[in-house]
Amino acid sequence: MATEHKDSGADQRQFPRSPMLLKVEYSSTNEFLTDYTENISGGGVFISTNSEFELGQEIDFTISFPGLLDPIQVKGEVKWLRKEADEEGPTGIGVQFMMDQSPGREALGNLLRHLHGDSNPPAQQQASKEFRVLLVEDNVVVRDMFRYGIQKMSHRNGFNSTTLEIEEADNGKEAWEILNSKIIHLVVVDLYMPVMDGGKLIELIRAEEKLKNIPILVVSSGGREGRMRAIQARADVYLDKPIKLKQMMETIETLMAIGHSPTNA
Repeated sequence: MATEHKDSGADQRQFPRSPMLLKVEYSSTNEFLTDYTENISGGGVFISTNSEFELGQEIDFTISFPGLLDPIQVKGEVKWLRKEADEEGPTGIGVQFMMDQSPGREALGNLLRHLHGDSNPPAQQQASKEFRVLLVEDNVVVRDMFRYGIQKMSHRNGFNSTTLEIEEADNGKEAWEILNSKIIHLVVVDLYMPVMDGGKLIELIRAEEKLKNIPILVVSSGGREGRMRAIQARADVYLDKPIKLKQMMETIETLMAIGHSPTNA
């Protein structure tokens, strides 16, 4: 069974890894497939995936965060595999960046320099920014966790130029009413809810001209079936529960702190 190869620890010491939940899309696959990163470093990235890859395989892909980071085109080589989830993390692949052959090497280099403190932060803008997240979830425990994460982030030093707000809905019907009354920068939605489920809500959003470009992250426990339904409905990213709440919020915080503004503001 292929696992992380022995040099992965040395690689992590040489290139400190930053937790980053970024969308991954492949340009050389026949599948309608999106995965996501778990972390990123100056040397490469770990991609959480259930797809089959081989050691030494070269892959072309983009990394992005819906609404905050435009797609960056990357070329990389698969350096190690994790075939089964364990205490170290989920199944996936360790990919080494091939910077010289990556079309988005300039944008990728800028992102990496910001992440690792090698670049001066952007000048503080006079006008404050606002990022409003709509959480559509019938589980009150999940909503409480999410709200706590937003509040904690909002009070951190160095992030006070951005106001983070959260709107909550128990189901798709309530969410639809909010979407038609307030500016929303990101929708985080469960698939399985009463009254109106997440799949129907996504379809409504994508069919409405003024709302169709809002980034949508699905967080659900539907497995492969739920994943395919979410992607077919044109969600941007599908995440299996339990929700990677801390990682997602830290990614939003990091991108906004280094100067990325919501595209649908």
